[in-house]
Amino acid sequence: MNKIVQKQFIAFHDNIRVNLEDNKALIEKRNMLIDELNAFFKKLFEDKKTNVLIKFTSFQQGSYAMGTGNKPANEEDDYDIDCGLLFEISTASFAPLTIKQWVFEAFDSKQFRTVEWKKACIRVQYVEKGLPKFHLDFACYAVSNSDGKIYLAKGTPTSAAENKKWEQTEPKVLRDLINNKFKDVAECDQFKRVIRDFKRWKDEQFFSVYGRPTGIALTALAYNGFQPFTRNLFTGVEEVDDLKAVKELATYMLRQFRGDGRIRVQLPVPPYYDLFEKMTDQQCEEFKAKLEALKTALGDAENETDPHEACKILKRKFGEDFPVPAKEETGQNRRKAVAGTSESA
Repeated sequence: MNKIVQKQFIAFHDNIRVNLEDNKALIEKRNMLIDELNAFFKKLFEDKKTNVLIKFTSFQQGSYAMGTGNKPANEEDDYDIDCGLLFEISTASFAPLTIKQWVFEAFDSKQFRTVEWKKACIRVQYVEKGLPKFHLDFACYAVSNSDGKIYLAKGTPTSAAENKKWEQTEPKVLRDLINNKFKDVAECDQFKRVIRDFKRWKDEQFFSVYGRPTGIALTALAYNGFQPFTRNLFTGVEEVDDLKAVKELATYMLRQFRGDGRIRVQLPVPPYYDLFEKMTDQQCEEFKAKLEALKTALGDAENETDPHEACKILKRKFGEDFPVPAKEETGQNRRKAVAGTSESA
């Protein structure tokens, strides 16, 4: 049955995926903000508020850079883009909040946008007709360090002293790990589709941002446990099966829960922290229960002989963007498969 609904899985992916090139306004705002930041540091130097002209380069990071970004599932949500700022400074020369404060000041100068402190970035939020339209997160890194490592500026003005810090990280390595996980094009494409599927499932099944798994946590689980199903094992002929891939990854995720009911997965680059450490025991329990329900639904869809009925099952888990073909188009009169009395090797 799963191969029969492959067309719907592809259509679902096309419905939810976001292509950065289709969001020209977002790209234009990013470029404009980077120009503003360059001008700000130039003026800071000219006004002798800094001894050196602070320089930086920018790069795209996050789900857009990894090709795993989705459109917002709800009207209250908005598009976002993650931008890394690689400052040619050392952690020995500048405090982490000094750099973030300057970035905040550079952007906090227009009435048509708001600027917020976040622990790992400075966020620029644009609003249209009272609703969030899109936001841009700017993470600040120090790259000119004697140890050759890259450090992220962490903390906000109200953070505890121990949380105002430079934290070692490798943002480009994370991006490259995801993008280069599979050399085969079909396997790589399916890998990213399945990550998008799980991220949309998460948005549909968890009704609060608090206590639900993060996108990066699901991505890390997929990085560790995804198995591609793109070819027939016996003939080698291309036979893409997204339903099977999603089901097997859900099974893998369930195996990661420990005896104490918690799940743990490390960020695959420094600082290697547990991406589920902030979830409570109850939230971990809820995550597991929802994964079990998803696996059951995927199995039911896999065993259903009518694509119309199978897609109705899948739609309940993945949301309105999962297409359901009309019943008259699906050959719904197929008889359900009957198990044989013998097994072949």
